[in-house]
Amino acid sequence: MKKVLAFKSLTQTEIKRIQDLDTKVNLTVVDNQDTCMNEIVDADAFIGVITPELLAAGKQLQWVQAMSAGLERYVFPELVQSNVTLTNLRCIYNDQGADHAFALILGLAKRLPRALKQQFEGVWDSTDYNRIDLAGKTLGIIGLGGIGYALAQRGHLSGMNIIAVDPRREDCPSEVSRLLRPEALGEMLQSADFVACCAPHTPDTERLMNIDRFSQMKPSAFFVNIGRGAVVVLDDLVTALEQGLIEGAALDVYETEPLPQGHPLWKQPNVILTPHVAAGGTEVTARRREEVFVKNVERFASEKPLENVVDKMKWF
Repeated sequence: MKKVLAFKSLTQTEIKRIQDLDTKVNLTVVDNQDTCMNEIVDADAFIGVITPELLAAGKQLQWVQAMSAGLERYVFPELVQSNVTLTNLRCIYNDQGADHAFALILGLAKRLPRALKQQFEGVWDSTDYNRIDLAGKTLGIIGLGGIGYALAQRGHLSGMNIIAVDPRREDCPSEVSRLLRPEALGEMLQSADFVACCAPHTPDTERLMNIDRFSQMKPSAFFVNIGRGAVVVLDDLVTALEQGLIEGAALDVYETEPLPQGHPLWKQPNVILTPHVAAGGTEVTARRREEVFVKNVERFASEKPLENVVDKMKWF
């Protein structure tokens, strides 16, 4: 019987479903650090946020299930270099992330920042609105994973031309006109009317969008980020907006969260800011998360391949 340790991670429904599995599993759930340190000594698997101290104590750990799709808190050197398998929650947010990204694109195209400002000021002014029709415009997507591809589908249905950059996807979906490698990012930035970043935080993407990259975009282009905050240098984005290197931006994730009061992004006239709410927090994602946990525990106990296995060296 395999011991699975969960630390501040499982709901009561998830606990019951795991306990009801036909495959015998010794599920141990703890809620404080000291108990966790004691219990992990003979645990075979861990569900929760692992730390270097817990990993060192878990002498027979084989598998760690992350609590998120992003892995910034998990890819510390000891875990990366170990033989422990790491899995995450990728794919459960695909539609939500894509819906939010496309809503931001529509908001920028239809000039909602201006409309909302007028609403709060009680002003009616429909002159020089400069709305943008999406049909025929080019949407550049950084990261054609689950969210990126779902966004490509939505853009394609609106008549947009889709160009994507991705480091490992080999097939070019029918909705995407061109699939480029990361070294061709500049080419994509130069031709896109909207650039949407759906990339994970990895050593290769950290601070990827800096002033040099924003300078490659069209002055009329818009930038959207619903990927990870560390991918975008916020000070450089502010500079790009203030110098007219790009037309506008919309963000759901930030280098520092919450975005500090007084940050110049708050006062930019053509910017939409949402507080990291693109995905999660719904009954749908709760059910999807539950399915990942239960299925992976069952597969682990039956010695079957796990789902959502991460390349620890690449962080995704």
